[in-house]
Amino acid sequence: MAGMGDGESRPLVAGRLRDGQWHGVDTVAAVLLALAFGASETRSGGWGAGAVAAVVWLPVAVRRRRPLRVLYTVLAGAVFAIAFTGWEESWVPVAAALYTVAAREPRRRSATALGCSLGAVAAAMAFVPRPVPASEVAGGVVFASSLTALLWLVGTALREQRSYAELAARQAVTDERLRIARELHDVVAHHLTVIAVRAEVARAVASTNPQEAERTLALVGTAGRAALTEMRRMLGVLRSPGDGAESASTPGLADLPALADGAGPRVELSVDPDAPLPPGVELAVYRIVQEALTNVVKHAGSADCRVNLSRTGPEAVEIEVVNDAPSRLPSQLPFRLPSQLLSRRSGGGHGLIGMRERAVMCGGTLSAGPLATGGFRVHARLPCEPGTAR
Repeated sequence: MAGMGDGESRPLVAGRLRDGQWHGVDTVAAVLLALAFGASETRSGGWGAGAVAAVVWLPVAVRRRRPLRVLYTVLAGAVFAIAFTGWEESWVPVAAALYTVAAREPRRRSATALGCSLGAVAAAMAFVPRPVPASEVAGGVVFASSLTALLWLVGTALREQRSYAELAARQAVTDERLRIARELHDVVAHHLTVIAVRAEVARAVASTNPQEAERTLALVGTAGRAALTEMRRMLGVLRSPGDGAESASTPGLADLPALADGAGPRVELSVDPDAPLPPGVELAVYRIVQEALTNVVKHAGSADCRVNLSRTGPEAVEIEVVNDAPSRLPSQLPFRLPSQLLSRRSGGGHGLIGMRERAVMCGGTLSAGPLATGGFRVHARLPCEPGTAR
């Protein structure tokens, strides 16, 4: 059956042939098989049997375009051949057509076609009067039914494999879109939030404290350059083939001091890893700290905060980001927040969701909430052992 295989289910060959070429292969195969079986039946059963054998095989040439129609056409011809010419091998083209139905049609239609094919062929072979022992007839029915069912199972398996591959491909596209969206959110939201908030601070203090305004504008410039650098880095990752591009190009622990310096609020950073972290965990740590600092800028203005990164043995790393100042309403801040940030504050954003997603992807956990004494705390625990990432 190699020549009759379904083109879509054999990627090594299907990648070289187009649909039209596969139809040509089917046509040539059907004609050759029709000639071979026709000649064989002509020698044993006369010209009538040979002609019927040839006619039954010819519809197989278009099995890919009309699988069910071809199957039932071949099935009707096979039953006719058994009843009137005694051609017992007529189940072979039925099995070939049924294989295509199993490989291409939905499960319910395929199962119905299997039942009709087995029932019709078995009935024709068993009940048509022939001068042969009953045991031989029963053996022929079992043999034909077994091979027909086997080909149906092969076709069904190939259809399921193809469906699984399509689902996996769609899931990979969805995962990649989510990854890109997450990276864009982390890069754009953090730096643009810092730029927007610090620009309002600079405008608010420009007349009363020029030095503070100058320092704040310097932070705006730093945040803008950092945003451009990360955007270029991310675009480079997206354009680079291979699985290792991301780990080689994305930020990690070494970039945390620069992140803390350019965040806006005064950040007390404590990084105490006993050993290098896996690249995926390093990226998750960096993005969680980045988003937590973004929330501090949006919700607490210039409040001081602490970032602690520590290893809990060789198996996990813990991240804690705490700011002691309570979250303030927009009217309580010493400057006016941009309207875009006001809408995000009132309607909620994707920051906490994104942080939890990154923690879960590494097999870890993340909790976040207000402190009893005021302020806010983000705590994450990420395992560092191989095989924990999801």
